[in-house]
Amino acid sequence: MRNETIYMYGRHALVEALQSRPEIIEHVYLSEKPDGDIALLMQQSGIAYSRFEEKTLPRGVEPYANHQGYIAAIKLGRLVKEYGDFVTDLAVSNDTALVVLGEVQDPQNVGAIIRTAAAFGISGVLIPEHNQAQITGSVVKVSAGMAFRVPLVSIGNVNDTIRDLKKRGFWIYGLDGEAKQKITEEAFEAPTVFILGNESNGIRAKTLELCDIPLVIPMSPDCESLNVAASAAVALYSWSTKHSKILKAKS
Repeated sequence: MRNETIYMYGRHALVEALQSRPEIIEHVYLSEKPDGDIALLMQQSGIAYSRFEEKTLPRGVEPYANHQGYIAAIKLGRLVKEYGDFVTDLAVSNDTALVVLGEVQDPQNVGAIIRTAAAFGISGVLIPEHNQAQITGSVVKVSAGMAFRVPLVSIGNVNDTIRDLKKRGFWIYGLDGEAKQKITEEAFEAPTVFILGNESNGIRAKTLELCDIPLVIPMSPDCESLNVAASAAVALYSWSTKHSKILKAKS
């Protein structure tokens, strides 16, 4: 997977990548000659481009991709970090929070979670290699370019990763509709990890057992549950209210 090339679509995502992470871009494909900020950014980064027509999309591009005339080939290994490298370089404090995806299947949810993580100062989104929606051009587009602003990290076994993070001083929180502890009552005084489970089945039982504190989002009885992306937004916002200086530091 590390040598895989993915294709990113849309002007906004391309501008964000050129501004934030130009080193991940292999090549740009445009339906028109570049102008304005894109032309300048590509020139500054030394990135080449080719013209294409709708009937002759670059090989590997989804036939019905909503590309808006802007396509970029990205080396996945330059965008997604390996866990070992990431955690070695991570400066951990009580204001550090990570998100672990636990078999989230919908790319729309993955992209939305990444965008939320960037919005609330999360230090990394950890993505299992198996039974999990991976990073694609569609995920990047849904993230509104925030996939270039928050570290994306590839992990192997979720439970092994949790055990390692515990040894490094992190408290592990699992979002679970059956939990007793309300998220609004948690102080989040230690380095934090949020586990987000599968859309249908939630967090795996063995993973939930490893959580220090399962958390529930209090809500009206008229609503049975929130989807995983909405739950992530509530959880990460709740954490950020206890760590407001992180938002100032990253602004």
